[in-house]
Amino acid sequence: MNKNITIGEIARLAGVSKTTVSRVLSGKTNLVKDETLENISKIIKEQNYKPSIIARSLRTKKTKLIGLIIADIENPFYSRVAKGILDEAEKLNYTIIISNSNHSTSLEKKLLDTFINRQVEGLLLATIKLEENMVRILQKAGIPFILIDTKTDMESVSYVTSDNYYGGKLAAEYFIQNGHRNIGYLRCDKLSSFRERMLGFKKTLQQNSLNHDYEVSLEEITCIGKIFSDLKTLIRDEKITAFFAGNDYIAIQVLKYLTNELKLTVPEDLSLIGYDNISISSAAMVPLTTIMQPKYSMGKIAFEQLMQLINDNQIKGTAKIVFKPELLERKSVKKINCNKG
Repeated sequence: MNKNITIGEIARLAGVSKTTVSRVLSGKTNLVKDETLENISKIIKEQNYKPSIIARSLRTKKTKLIGLIIADIENPFYSRVAKGILDEAEKLNYTIIISNSNHSTSLEKKLLDTFINRQVEGLLLATIKLEENMVRILQKAGIPFILIDTKTDMESVSYVTSDNYYGGKLAAEYFIQNGHRNIGYLRCDKLSSFRERMLGFKKTLQQNSLNHDYEVSLEEITCIGKIFSDLKTLIRDEKITAFFAGNDYIAIQVLKYLTNELKLTVPEDLSLIGYDNISISSAAMVPLTTIMQPKYSMGKIAFEQLMQLINDNQIKGTAKIVFKPELLERKSVKKINCNKG
């Protein structure tokens, strides 16, 4: 049994041309006689022939490879998005190559070059932000792409996200409904999704005549520990009773800090809301109230939109798909008696 057998050798054993064997391998069996088809299929099975993926991709110009760049491989939000992508890719026999940018714009640019050299058919970008020069690079290379969890004003770029502004609004409204007036929040301008959430959150505080300056600023999303001293100051000096952490991953780190370092209890001493509804949020030491967005569906739809571009031989996309988030009530927000104003 020769595992390295070629199409030419199969043709010789079957007594047919290489063109006929190629037709069988490519599924064009309507052009082949039944008797010949049966004979070729038998030989292929006996010889354990495996077609060369590289040769096939050169011939068809289809590599069946899709690149996926995510901002933070440790954040369970991205793993759920990736699961939606992977499940859809498997149905179509596509391979997903996943890379982690670790919230680095410079690394994202390098990864684009890597994927271009790997001849991926398309890219899915769940990254920090999209710069115009990155768009030019991809469009020049003829590679279609879809943004995930990021919006852009560029008309020729498709994205799949959720309404982060509305999600921030939901979090603020829930705190207010439960009697909270001194409310803090995490600000991170580097991430567009965070910016949108905080805009919605802050605007809602303003509309209810509440102080909207109790913020903790996070310069680098990878340096969560740096926010704790500022949070401690807000709790001690400004007497905040609630805090919006921006996402569940950070909220759980805040929960651990409050419990282990400050010896405070959630929600008795400080109420807390996260965002994303990652799996661990329901199993935290205090089940986390959170804003839920359809992570799996976002990945699934993003892959479907990318395949549509690929199948239509389109590089530029115009799809702007925005899901509506929902508040998921658990045990991390305390209802207090406090008259407005």
